[in-house]
Amino acid sequence: MGDEALEEMKRTYQRFLAVGLGLMLVAFALMIWHPLGRSASLVLAVVIFLFAFIPLEFARRIAKRMTMVALRGTEKLN
Repeated sequence: MGDEALEEMKRTYQRFLAVGLGLMLVAFALMIWHPLGRSASLVLAVVIFLFAFIPLEFARRIAKRMTMVALRGTEKLN
């Protein structure tokens, strides 16, 4: 695994992170403005908030894998 693998992992990480944070932003907006009524907006916000953790967990795992690949690459240089 080289630099091209790290770049691909970085792009994938950024996509998952953006989706997860975007879902959290939508959930918080629903909590603040209540566009569907108070209770419906809160229920939908909680559901969206919970689903936001899925792409964020993938991003966390990819970041961990990227760290391991980068550290393995620096060990070969020393």
